[in-house]
Amino acid sequence: MVNRDQHSLEHKLSLLKQTYQQNLQKELASLCQVLNAMQQTLRAQLMAAGDSPVAEQQASREMLTDVYRRLHKLAGSAGTFGFDAIGSQARILEGGLKRWLEESDQEIDLQLVNVVSSQLQSMQVELIPSLQSAPTIETPQEMDGSTVTIWLIEEDANLGRHIREQLTNFSYDVRLFNSVPEACQHMEDTSPDILIVDAMAGVGHLSPLQALSCPLLFISDCDTFDARMRAAQLNAHGYFLKPLNIPQLVNRLEQLLQERQSPPARILVVDDDQQLAAYYQLVLEAAGMEVRILDNPRHIIDQLSSFRPELLLMDVHMPDYDGPDLASVVRQYDEWSSLPIVFLSAEMDLGKQVDALSHGADDFLTKPILAAQLVASIRVRVARSRTLSALLNKDSLTGLLKHASIKSAAINEISRGYRQRYSVVVAMVDIDHFKSVNDTYGHATGDVVIASVATLLRQRLRQTDMIGRYGGEEFLVVLPHCSADDGRKRLEDIREYFSRLRFSQGDQEFACTLSAGMVCSIDVAEHDHDRLLVLADEALYRAKRGGRNQVCQ
Repeated sequence: MVNRDQHSLEHKLSLLKQTYQQNLQKELASLCQVLNAMQQTLRAQLMAAGDSPVAEQQASREMLTDVYRRLHKLAGSAGTFGFDAIGSQARILEGGLKRWLEESDQEIDLQLVNVVSSQLQSMQVELIPSLQSAPTIETPQEMDGSTVTIWLIEEDANLGRHIREQLTNFSYDVRLFNSVPEACQHMEDTSPDILIVDAMAGVGHLSPLQALSCPLLFISDCDTFDARMRAAQLNAHGYFLKPLNIPQLVNRLEQLLQERQSPPARILVVDDDQQLAAYYQLVLEAAGMEVRILDNPRHIIDQLSSFRPELLLMDVHMPDYDGPDLASVVRQYDEWSSLPIVFLSAEMDLGKQVDALSHGADDFLTKPILAAQLVASIRVRVARSRTLSALLNKDSLTGLLKHASIKSAAINEISRGYRQRYSVVVAMVDIDHFKSVNDTYGHATGDVVIASVATLLRQRLRQTDMIGRYGGEEFLVVLPHCSADDGRKRLEDIREYFSRLRFSQGDQEFACTLSAGMVCSIDVAEHDHDRLLVLADEALYRAKRGGRNQVCQ
């Protein structure tokens, strides 16, 4: 699949480059015609041996200004499509024209026009298809299947089996090896999604496994700076001490998986150059992003509302509106006040770049830009934006929606279910005797238990289900398109798996249980839809009064 997609991508890039090359040939020919006309006009003026009229001089200056603007556009786009030599020449030429137009108030002379014309002809000679290379971009690798495979390399067989058993309770498929060389023997048959290695299990032979390009975690009983530095040099994504805190390890696994399985970034591109915008779209979509192009800035607010992008990629210089002014308009709306805005332009003047950033943009990328650099810059900005959004809307301990967010999501989903005639299960889940856990083992251990419930809920429920921390040790779960029987089975499954987990504080090991109360919208009249949360809470109290560690309906 990846090879076929890569070939299709390369074909699209090739077609896009061919189209750009044809237009580039036409543009250079058109510029040469403009300079040729100016040469003829200036020669005629020299033959007349008199001063040229002010109107003719103004017209010539305007023509040269238009040539400068067109060269500025070429300087930004040519290198993007692989025509590096032409892009470099265009940038040098535009820089010279810019200085002359800004600093000189003299009449345009024939020598200046001859130099520009000669350079344009040289650029036409450079436009030889066989000498140009197509831009390359990296296609992201996708994880196959819904089950996450972990390779665990642990010399202690008993400890290895214990870790495997605990991770299996969190729905991971764990393969256990007692040494790195043993794991290397299976590389040709299959590969893991995550690699967990005992720091003493032959780390010196780890090089073949590093070629798997999957996240690497170390477990060790050695907590020294040198040991941690060695792990960092091997690009480890985590370092965990024995005896292992399994919930803490699972939380890190969840973070790594969420980064790899996060939804595609939504990017809105605003650029009057349709070919360049199409190139950006192709590059970013090949990197797994969702991209929409806007060529009419007047519709930008409508596009923001309908597409809801996570980043705005915008040109600085456009025919009717400048990018900085457009960014200022976007910032006038509270809803988009924190939307990342990145300017992309061939503008080399540092002062103008700073001025553009002062209008509310977050970054300034200079054309031409390599595909890999563009993708990396966009990914970093989107990741930071998502982190900020998570801080605002999600609970820091569990990574689940906060009280207000999950309650709002539940109310909206319940209303949608009644309106569109599908069933919705609402459930309250609570940790049994949680106060005793805090009193006996401390609040830090209690936080580990809470985080473990959150992780298990994410693991055992669907991506379309909604989960939030309702308060303290209580969770609210919303299951759209789910019958009462299916909802009960899912909750019983989570309750059973949680009871198998083992937590530790020092030398003490303990287990916890869950209680849950649920209600299905199909069992409640539509005029009482606003009582579903109350009914689920009442069912939870029945489970508590009935002995706990059960699901009540």
